Amino acid sequence: MVKGTPSMGKKNKVIFIRCRRCGHVSYRIDKKYCTHCGYGRSKKLRKYNWRRKKK
Repeated sequence: MVKGTPSMGKKNKVIFIRCRRCGHVSYRIDKKYCTHCGYGRSKKLRKYNWRRKKK
């Protein structure tokens, strides 16, 4: 029931590792895909139109 400092000591799991394709530390070990570039899910790079700034 304690949600302070003792809970912070349990956060030692490695969820993300470095991606082979983009190099970001965003490859999820458990789901086996990169959240940044989409490696492991598709051959195309993950990109969305809303990420680009409209001029």
